Amino acid sequence: MVTISHIEQLADKLVEVVASLRNERDQLRVQFNEMKNKLAEKELECIRISKESQRNLEIMEREKLAFQREKSQIEGQMKALYEKLSSLMPEAKQPQAIGQDARGERRP
Repeated sequence: MVTISHIEQLADKLVEVVASLRNERDQLRVQFNEMKNKLAEKELECIRISKESQRNLEIMEREKLAFQREKSQIEGQMKALYEKLSSLMPEAKQPQAIGQDARGERRP
């Protein structure tokens, strides 16, 4: 037969278990909140890094476009200069006059 002392012992053990579980729950809540805060910090850091990377990518794209424009402009200037110089030079395709060597000097 179960005596009152056995019931009291069982009740004491249950109180200890419940108290232990409450302490563990409280510790886990604290750990959870700490991890949640760390996660929030990491998410903010990821967002910051992502935005910084996006800004850097945009800067590089603008620089690329500027270099392409500059390249096109320089190529256009070089073409115009080449055409000017070509117009000043005698045609290289014309056969040389008889009696002249490659330097345009008369041969004996």
